[in-house]
Amino acid sequence: MRKTRDNFHETVVSIPNRDEIKLSAERFPFKATLSLSPLISYWENKIETDPNCNVARVNELASLLRKNPELLEPIEDVSIIEKHIDTVDILMEDIFPSALWENDLRATVRPFHFDSFYSTPRLEELDLLGGGNYTEKLNLNLKTLMFRQTLSAYTLILEKFYNANFVVDEPFIFTIKDKFTKLDRHYKLSVDLKFMKVKAKGEIKKLKTQEINFLINRYNDLDLWMKKLPPENFEFSGFAIYDFTDVTNEETISSLRYDLLDQDSVTTQEGFEDLQQKLRVLFGLPGLRLGLASCPAQQELDTNYARKTWNGLVLTKTCHVKLEDLNDSIYAPVVSSGNTIVVDDLELLEEPGILEKDLIKTGVRNLIIAPLHYEGKTIGMLELASPIPGELNALSTIKLKEILPLFALALNRMLEELRSSIQNIIKEKYTAIHPIVEWRFTQAAINLLDKMDRNVPAEIEPIVFRDIYPLYGVSDIRSSASERNKAIQGDLLDQLVLAKEVILAAKDNLPLSILDELVYKIDKYSQSMVQELSSGDEATVLEFLRTEIEPLFNHFGPKYPSTQKAIENYRKATNNPNHVVYNKRRAYEESLYLINDTISRFLDREEEKAQHIFPHYFEKYKTDGLEYNIYIGASLLNNGHFEEIYLKNMRLWQLMLTCEIARRIHKLRANLKLPLEITQLILVHSSSISIRFRLDEKKFDVEGADNIRYEIIKKRIDKATLRGSEERLTQPGKVAIVYTQPREAQEYMRYIDFLQAEGYVESEVEDLELEELQGVQGLKALRISVNFQEQLRHDIDAGDELLQIARTAALN
Repeated sequence: MRKTRDNFHETVVSIPNRDEIKLSAERFPFKATLSLSPLISYWENKIETDPNCNVARVNELASLLRKNPELLEPIEDVSIIEKHIDTVDILMEDIFPSALWENDLRATVRPFHFDSFYSTPRLEELDLLGGGNYTEKLNLNLKTLMFRQTLSAYTLILEKFYNANFVVDEPFIFTIKDKFTKLDRHYKLSVDLKFMKVKAKGEIKKLKTQEINFLINRYNDLDLWMKKLPPENFEFSGFAIYDFTDVTNEETISSLRYDLLDQDSVTTQEGFEDLQQKLRVLFGLPGLRLGLASCPAQQELDTNYARKTWNGLVLTKTCHVKLEDLNDSIYAPVVSSGNTIVVDDLELLEEPGILEKDLIKTGVRNLIIAPLHYEGKTIGMLELASPIPGELNALSTIKLKEILPLFALALNRMLEELRSSIQNIIKEKYTAIHPIVEWRFTQAAINLLDKMDRNVPAEIEPIVFRDIYPLYGVSDIRSSASERNKAIQGDLLDQLVLAKEVILAAKDNLPLSILDELVYKIDKYSQSMVQELSSGDEATVLEFLRTEIEPLFNHFGPKYPSTQKAIENYRKATNNPNHVVYNKRRAYEESLYLINDTISRFLDREEEKAQHIFPHYFEKYKTDGLEYNIYIGASLLNNGHFEEIYLKNMRLWQLMLTCEIARRIHKLRANLKLPLEITQLILVHSSSISIRFRLDEKKFDVEGADNIRYEIIKKRIDKATLRGSEERLTQPGKVAIVYTQPREAQEYMRYIDFLQAEGYVESEVEDLELEELQGVQGLKALRISVNFQEQLRHDIDAGDELLQIARTAALN
């Protein structure tokens, strides 16, 4: 038979998450009587235990008590205390030392109650224990208050009668309004029970250890406790000593910490005002004002991105503060150096700036501005302001040190949530954005968020950059289409040869006319492809091989061993994911990949350095080669400044970059399986254009009829030929510079002259006219030959030489 465990024995306890309490009693269920008897016993024992005791004083006290026997009995009417106040004063001497009488917050009360019968003057003045309404002062409902008092009573019962050390350390916090400031003040209650006794009525019910633990594990079910330990079996007598400590600062900081975990505390007006009120309590200043603002990067300052997180005194979502205003104000040391600023009186400043004047207009005279640091960076600032000069001073910053990390955490969370919202819009509406123009897409996302917050129907606004200058370059694989066709031809011919060998091996054992017909078809396909590969030839040949040749292998192999070697060779050559001979195509693709990868990595490396010359937009596209666009101009930058010298510097840098690409690919050819060659072209366009981000294609495109011609030239220029001949403009080993205006040729001739001096290009410069392209006329070109000698005067791989050469040359 299975043994049943004791109902009170449990190894695992399941505790509900919700704080649900069970207590059916409508009032405190224990009898609690006020009595001075424990205090009188204390004095009687003092003669024996304290050698320094004033025996005469104790005897005098005993004499007084004999004259006032009412004090020796349980006291139902507290007026008896007042009646014998002189005697009570003597009794209370050790509890209320005269040296601390004026300043202590101490009182004596009936067990488990809050009405005092004896207290210090300062406590009476605060009225902490007067006037009832204790549920309001303790911010507890009546049921919870009674539950806590009843549970405390049971802890004393368990300790005395069952030797169970069960302590509930949850102090009472009283909150009252300061009589002068009308601000909340918090007082923590400490209870001394040395003069309170508990006795049992009748025989004490025995409880096993398991039963006691069972009750403790269900501390919230006091109805269960009252069944096991009925309140009528116990009685409390004596009194409790209540000591109060001002914990306004600690409680306020704890409450601030809790509030700042809630994201609404800094994003909603109600939450922000609640934070401001708590800071008024912390500093004891009813007129205190709070401000909170992020410290964005300089390029973000004049955008709505910064203002989205501003709830400052003058740095608000709708303000018109500019970067120079901030740099010339009292805020500058906070933003730039992370210093805390204390201003005693704004009106005493000799030369107040725009922000200082705005602060004075709002009634601010006295001010503290403190930085908010997160992970070593200044992410924002906290402002505390007062209309009264001098109320806030350097000593006030000591309290600030405890709360600044809390506000920094809250502000960082708000910034992260804002960034997340912005990035979600950018990813949905746009695509991966170049860092140089990300500020504009962020601004558009912020504007959309603002409209959504106001429930205004809105679409994402167009992104347009005007008055910018384009640079275009392309490094193309020479005759890539024909090289690809040659690779396909070679692989198909090899596969047909392998197939023919299988059929010929089969003919030696199986003289069938159909096999002769298959050999004929293989030879016919081979001869056709040697002459020319048409667009459908590859599919036709593969279809023939897969439907008419390969199905025969399973029949020939087992039956005619002489065919096995040829079949094995065929299958080995086509053992790849494509199931075709892929040797020459693999050589072409690997060579193409190495060329593109070499160009792309070098271009990325040098373009990143070129961003230091002047920030610009850059995008590249891989095809059979690589082409790229560069846009440069003031409108691309937030508060950017642009001079023509930056454009000239970029043009020289592009030309040098193109020569370096040609040199690197020329050196790479020795390591290619297929020695492909590249051609290089630069398109010059000296007039500014406008570009618009196209949402449908997730890319920038030129805007306006005047700029369309530039795009047309870009798409057709790679097919350009020289006037009066069929010679292609682009040639291996050379760089073609296409232009339309004589002044463009003059500018580039200066750059070419410089590159000749540096050894990048040969001395000959071809000045060419081009045949008309469809829709494009009047194109001309300069063509230069790249110098492929092993070593130039400068070593580009040694550092930033390319960048430095271009910068020096352009500035000269």
